[in-house]
Amino acid sequence: MTGNGSVQQPYVVSLGQDGQTGCEAIAACVAQNLGPGLAYDKGTGKIQTKLSRDAGQTVRFGSDGGLLDTAGEAPSPGACGRTIESLPGAPGVVGAYALAGLHNPYSSPYGVDYCLAHQVDIIGMSVATTSDDVGVLSDYDDCRITEDRSSIYVSQDIRRMSADTVVSTYNYAGNVDDPVAYLRPQSVPRSDRRGGWYGWLAQRYHQPGLSDMLTKVGGKAVVMLQCHLPEDATYPTEAENVRGAIRSVLQCCAQHWAIVAVRELETATTIVNAGITACLVPPRAKVYGDTTMPYAPEDVVASGATWMVLDDLYHNVVFQAYKDAGLQVLMWGNSRHTWKDRAQALGIRGSYVLDPVYYRGPEEHDYRGEVDPWEHRRPGVGHLTYRTDHRDVTSAGGYVRGRAEIAEQGLIIPRNFGDGQGRPSILIGWLCPLQDATDYTITWAMKWTGMPSPASGTAKMGLLFGAASDKDPYAWAQKDPALNPLKYPQGPQMMYRAYQRTTGEIGLAKWSDATGPIQYLAAKTTPAITANVWNDYELKVEPDKITFTRISAGGTRYTVAAADTQYRGAYFFLEKEESFQGEAAHQFEGKVKNMAYRRNP
Repeated sequence: MTGNGSVQQPYVVSLGQDGQTGCEAIAACVAQNLGPGLAYDKGTGKIQTKLSRDAGQTVRFGSDGGLLDTAGEAPSPGACGRTIESLPGAPGVVGAYALAGLHNPYSSPYGVDYCLAHQVDIIGMSVATTSDDVGVLSDYDDCRITEDRSSIYVSQDIRRMSADTVVSTYNYAGNVDDPVAYLRPQSVPRSDRRGGWYGWLAQRYHQPGLSDMLTKVGGKAVVMLQCHLPEDATYPTEAENVRGAIRSVLQCCAQHWAIVAVRELETATTIVNAGITACLVPPRAKVYGDTTMPYAPEDVVASGATWMVLDDLYHNVVFQAYKDAGLQVLMWGNSRHTWKDRAQALGIRGSYVLDPVYYRGPEEHDYRGEVDPWEHRRPGVGHLTYRTDHRDVTSAGGYVRGRAEIAEQGLIIPRNFGDGQGRPSILIGWLCPLQDATDYTITWAMKWTGMPSPASGTAKMGLLFGAASDKDPYAWAQKDPALNPLKYPQGPQMMYRAYQRTTGEIGLAKWSDATGPIQYLAAKTTPAITANVWNDYELKVEPDKITFTRISAGGTRYTVAAADTQYRGAYFFLEKEESFQGEAAHQFEGKVKNMAYRRNP
């Protein structure tokens, strides 16, 4: 039995012995009494359909996990293909925006491999058309090849380049310290770029042609070819930009598994006239909860477009209006489980996100076996921040998700992370939701690589934990349009904080309700932080107690504890806060490594 009978921790009685969970124990018990047609798989702990091994068997598992009768034919790759008509019903479609761009450069061939391996329903690619009307991939939606990301000598609109120039361009993926980095000849001085987010395991690659990428997909997933242009684009026109996509789809006979996405109604009709499924991508919402209808629903229907990718900042009434008009609507943006819940509540067709594996959740394919991706200088599944929710990967203030470097394992969190606002944090999604949120220990290490100037007792790093959901806890400024131009509401705060201040103070705190001030549960003065020195930390959560320990480089342990049972949610975040309640930010650079979770014995 676990829990204490409270609302937050109800009593839970389960079966199990010799390390079994309650579900495993029940399944093992049921397995002893199965009738014909069912089997218990000890390896997975699941009860499933039993497939006969007799000669003439024609039933097998299909690509969606259901039973498929192949009518006497042997399994073939074609039978496992995906078409637009075979996509899951609402709200089950999961699409990978920009080749699952949280994990792969936006135009990389191995981004396709990643999406196929994870059986993503729709694989999104940004597509542009060259000067000779050939479809190629573009890094971003601006239809350019840039010298910041590739071996090209001058940044250029793809429409002004021939196909052979584009596909011969070599792209960066790593950092200046990468031993296999592309290096310019000395005659053209320029160091390699710091594209370090994707890590030192990310391959360099030539810019792909669209036909090559469609051949690689081969109908094993539906593709979303994003041909829409930024709102401020002046060249090329969308009508020009869609030519390469149409040409490649027809060349590869991909009409049944390719969707072409555009912004203009007339262009959508051009796509439909070519016998291809059209999708509309309206401009992004201007503010959070925007109720503006980007198109009249009847005009969308008249254009022939049957799909729509809609920015998640739009109000629910906008989603509902297009759904009611018969469109297959995908929510574009946020990869978090809370937004999956929103899509399900709306009943729309699905979502289109940077991190489809995390968004889908661990129920079918559990991603939570990953161990410290930062050790490999790579992002982890569910490594999400307030900026990745906006589909941003970098900003002028530094890598907004943090970055890794080859010299030392760990994640570097840059100065000005969070723009000086409260509770800026990184979801540790590859471990969430925690498998046991009532009795566990999290360990990690932190150091300050640069100290705040001037010195401050506010500047801190640590964890936000016990959260009931993975919704971003960022404390958006409510009266500062410069810091909050999209008018986001305050993030949720009903959770705990374990913190280490630069001054040395460690402590435990919580927010007792949705709007009230923070409540400090325990605090202790410890030696002040020394720059570039690692300290280890341990957070132990038990059903009726929380203990937080700092372990200095010399091995001395400093501990605070609190008897508190209010929150035992299954999500936690890494926090680096530089200011509080509008005071001046005390910027510093921090580094974190060895993040690990385990159940308490």
